Amino acid sequence: MQQRYNADVSRGTPAGSRKLALVCFFLSAFSMVHTCLAHHSSAMFDDKKTVTVTGTITRFEWSNPHVYIYLLQPTAGGQPIEWEVECSPPSILGRLGWTRETLHSGDSITVIGRPPREQGKFGLLPNTIKHGDTILFDRKGETAQLANADPAHTPTPGVKDAGIEGVWVTLLALTVEKSLDTDKMALTTKGKTAVKRFDEKTMHPGAQCIASPAPFFMITPDLKRITKADGVMLIDGEFDGAQRTIHMEAAPSSDPPDSIQGYSVGRWEGRSLIIDTTHFAYSWMGNSYGLPSSARKHLVERLTPDADGVSLTYHFELSDPEFLAAPVAGDARWLLRPDLAYAPPKCDLENASRFTRRPGDLKSNVSQ
Repeated sequence: MQQRYNADVSRGTPAGSRKLALVCFFLSAFSMVHTCLAHHSSAMFDDKKTVTVTGTITRFEWSNPHVYIYLLQPTAGGQPIEWEVECSPPSILGRLGWTRETLHSGDSITVIGRPPREQGKFGLLPNTIKHGDTILFDRKGETAQLANADPAHTPTPGVKDAGIEGVWVTLLALTVEKSLDTDKMALTTKGKTAVKRFDEKTMHPGAQCIASPAPFFMITPDLKRITKADGVMLIDGEFDGAQRTIHMEAAPSSDPPDSIQGYSVGRWEGRSLIIDTTHFAYSWMGNSYGLPSSARKHLVERLTPDADGVSLTYHFELSDPEFLAAPVAGDARWLLRPDLAYAPPKCDLENASRFTRRPGDLKSNVSQ
């Protein structure tokens, strides 16, 4: 069956590509409709075309940071084409009801999505995935689901005084796009130069399974788990499978080494947990998409349980005078979900680095 190309309503520009990539990285929305929900830019896909492919699954890879579907499409010429469908991370698809058992080799599905810009490459960024008459994935619906509470979920009775410990769902923070868009942020000269120099294929830390630093770690719409240990609070994030250590009321006795998540000191202010973090390691995506962070990065966060006892408000204030000409602030909302199991898939290095392939690396994949 031949491909069917349709004109898409979206239009791409360099500034728009940066915005899309930004929101991809923060697992926010780009244009609040074309959500990529991935750990890298979607610039390799053509936002002016869509392709409809119906075929048989040869492999369903439930892996972090991307779920991949390999789809064998019959053609009029007799030689089938294998398409690589790049889906959202397991931590995101899991919130939409998917599991590693949702699809299997041999299943017939239809995918409507954006093809690669480069001719002769057979990949798809899906807008819709259908299994028979069942819609398994809809990109517009994904945005709405991640930004809102599950209407079918009723908070578990008896957890109103649980504080901040437990398993939480982070809702998609639609306002974060504005606060962390490099086109709108006040940048220093060095910051502007860094954004122009950024090359995703060679500089993206996610390709090496390096976790996103806070505050991005905290606004990613995945599951979070907060636990208490001896003198510390631990915050785990399912998307990266990473962990932050908050040292309660304890400044370091000596100068700690710089690290991706920095050194965090926590204190209670009423029911709010205040987190003050310094000693961040230099990171190419430490402040925004393509905007590095320096050792001068300083992050102050507040986790405040809401009056209902089953939600909290996350607030951050970010400064880095080396790259940011003015501080940045933002908010997100978390919902307590003790009914969900925190089970982060391990980041697969080969999976994470697939988007860095140079032109021609993803060939036609024609089965012999």
